[in-house]
Amino acid sequence: AKVSGQEVRLQPIASFEQLLQGKTPGVLIQSQSGQPGSAAAVTIRGRGSVLGGTEPLYIVDGIQITASDFQGINPADIETYNILKDAVATAQYGSRGANGVIVITTRRGQNTKTRFNYDFQYGVQALPKNKLDLLTSAEHIEYELNYDRPFYGVNPFGWTQAESDSLGKVNVDWEDVMFRKAKTQQHILSATGGNDRTRFFLSGSVFKQEGLVRTTSLDRYTGRANLDHTTGNLKIGLTTSVGYSTFTGTSENDNVITTPLNAFRWIMPYVTPYGPDGDFNRDDPGGNPNPLVDLYLTTNKNKQIKALGSVSLDYKIPFVRGLSVRTLWGVDFTDNQNENYVDENSYSNDVVQGSAGAFTTASVRRTRFTGTTSLNYEKRSGDHNFGAGAFLESIKRRTNSFGFTGYGLTGPLKNAAGITQGNSSNTFSANVTGNQNEEAIISYFFIGNYDYKGRYFLNLTGRRDGSSRLAPGYKFVNYGGVGIGWLVTEEEFMKGQGVFNNLRLKASYGSSGNSSIGNSYEAIEQFGPISYNGVGGLRLINIKKPGLTWETRQTLNLGTEFSLFNSRLTGVVEAYSANTNGLYLNRQLSSTNGVGSIVTNMGKLRNRGLEISLDYAIIKNNNFSWNVNVNWTGNKSKIVELDGNEQNIQGISINKIGQPLNSVYIVRYAGVNPENGEAQYLTKDGKKTETYDPDDAVIIGQFDPKGFGGFGTNLSFRGIELSVLFNYQYGHKVYNNARADLENPEYWYSGLNRSLLREWKQAGDVTDIPSSFSDFQYSTSRFIESGDFLRLRNVMLSYSLPKSLTDRMQLSGIRFFVQGQNLYTWHKFLGYDPEVATGALTGAQYPALKAFTAGISVGF
Repeated sequence: AKVSGQEVRLQPIASFEQLLQGKTPGVLIQSQSGQPGSAAAVTIRGRGSVLGGTEPLYIVDGIQITASDFQGINPADIETYNILKDAVATAQYGSRGANGVIVITTRRGQNTKTRFNYDFQYGVQALPKNKLDLLTSAEHIEYELNYDRPFYGVNPFGWTQAESDSLGKVNVDWEDVMFRKAKTQQHILSATGGNDRTRFFLSGSVFKQEGLVRTTSLDRYTGRANLDHTTGNLKIGLTTSVGYSTFTGTSENDNVITTPLNAFRWIMPYVTPYGPDGDFNRDDPGGNPNPLVDLYLTTNKNKQIKALGSVSLDYKIPFVRGLSVRTLWGVDFTDNQNENYVDENSYSNDVVQGSAGAFTTASVRRTRFTGTTSLNYEKRSGDHNFGAGAFLESIKRRTNSFGFTGYGLTGPLKNAAGITQGNSSNTFSANVTGNQNEEAIISYFFIGNYDYKGRYFLNLTGRRDGSSRLAPGYKFVNYGGVGIGWLVTEEEFMKGQGVFNNLRLKASYGSSGNSSIGNSYEAIEQFGPISYNGVGGLRLINIKKPGLTWETRQTLNLGTEFSLFNSRLTGVVEAYSANTNGLYLNRQLSSTNGVGSIVTNMGKLRNRGLEISLDYAIIKNNNFSWNVNVNWTGNKSKIVELDGNEQNIQGISINKIGQPLNSVYIVRYAGVNPENGEAQYLTKDGKKTETYDPDDAVIIGQFDPKGFGGFGTNLSFRGIELSVLFNYQYGHKVYNNARADLENPEYWYSGLNRSLLREWKQAGDVTDIPSSFSDFQYSTSRFIESGDFLRLRNVMLSYSLPKSLTDRMQLSGIRFFVQGQNLYTWHKFLGYDPEVATGALTGAQYPALKAFTAGISVGF
């Protein structure tokens, strides 16, 4: 499947993988956070692993990059996205491509006179329409009285009636305090040109995005230079790009109440952000923190330098026709500088050594070297076409990290210069951390193809991969694959028929591997630092695993590609079955071993699915065109084996033989007993009980969608273009942890959900909210909600000035556009957004955003 970069180039998104959402079947893209530049979770044809890596391989101009680095690349530089899914298509990338491959090709120069293009866009981003539905001040005060009256008989905070009445009128909307309408702008200048020997593409960009949460932001600056030169039989390609970004974020840690994204839900609505003196109101009467304190008095900043560079040589050997050699050498370099400042007046300071502020700086530098050399041969002989390539590839990655934390920032300098030097008379001894690791992969592989009359096709692959991550004796593994194709419309019996313009049948089968597990030294014994009474030492942190080997994935793919009715209707239908053997899972150990569990190969997983993609041109002529498109993917996973175990439970998720991966495993909530207001549950055999027992947990669904896809339409009329895209997911569950917190009556001294107004109060009440005196339980299906949604993902309207007018202006083109993203989402989820990759929406999750932008593109 291929997506043109032109389709998504103007969308104001910093992380390019989100541009593919809803565009292609088989590719599930789920937002993980609304923070500027945050990467989405991408899964191709179902999760192929539990503990091993599940993300696809990303290749940019032949060089592998990681998802966490996307913010340093300008999406406008991308020419095409090519998604590889079956075993034969991914064979060139071997074990790294076990979870699919997204091959990204950036824009190259053209054989034309030098042309320039300038793009500008400006936009505003905001929270989605559905806000949290919390108690008003008056409602909250009344709830406090009702909750505590049986115990105290008075307001628990001792207010008079007049004070209660006054506070009931305050009503601070803490969402408005925390969030803002955020601005975004982007400038891009590019140039392209060349002749029949040398071609170039140059670009530079500036992208600035404010975050929805105040104080958060992303600033990115990128530059690119791609050069191609041909001399005789030699073609030289040079690709370079560099990006510098500064990201200021906020924590999404749900386990710390002072986290601003957590605290704004807890604080009382009758507490104002600032006191009469203009300083922060520290705590509300219930002891809940003011979220603005840590939002403004702590900083989390990341400065990243991202550089990609490669040189490729293609040489046609003159004395053997069809024989050529190609070599590509490249480097992917990322330098992250993280800074964290904790003010002595912040809540976070409470856990800081010496309680006088802290400053942390940490550097993580990653370098990945890639070298690929191949000998290639092509031959055409009558109706026979042959092609073959022998490849040698080596990849080496090195990671170096160093961190330093200093304390005692009591003076005016709130950075490293303000640190107080530690000594025997104070508690400001600095903490220093550091790490270095290396890993490597080496591969030898062969790719061959043959076709007869352009009608019958055969592809063969074979390879041997070695990974330094795995145990001795298990580092190397052999893989292979075969694919066949039949272009049916080239057969004589198809001549003269007026329905099919193209009909192709295809099938493939092959295997690949995955060694992305734990850290670079997962197979060997590891020790880490520990201290006792101020004396340092070592402790065992990882047990040697002499049998740790590859996860292997065998994939069968059957499909057809077709076009009908003068190519008005085109489509692709594919069915697949992928089996993962040697599944990485945690095996529990006795505590006498020194560690609680180890990673081993102990299971089998199967994914089966169907993908459909259709495009229909309703109208197609010189002045007006209108097409509609739709894609759908259905995936069904199943745990086949767990190495002698029937199930593997992780919290409210279970992997059980015969059940889908990541099944929801929880006690079923059965409503409220109308006689006494007690919460009711179902036992394993389906009987009602008022006694909560975690052993009554059963499987009630799955966290991964059963189906997903997108549909849209494109219209073009005399320079006016309109495109609309929807995307959807269905068939899965989400645990709403935020609602669980806000519906817990034991937190009567904190912000609460308005649903508690429906709680049981007297015998005969029929409601879904138990009495506030009923034993509250988090792990029940009460807080399991449908994750289904349909989203209006993108709408763009543009107008291009007529060529006759731009010619008189000596311009190659002018295009004006407006667009909206995430404009509306249809769902039943009781929160900001049901889209979550983990299956559980934490209370401190940075919400998704909707955006409106306008811009202009000028060519000259």
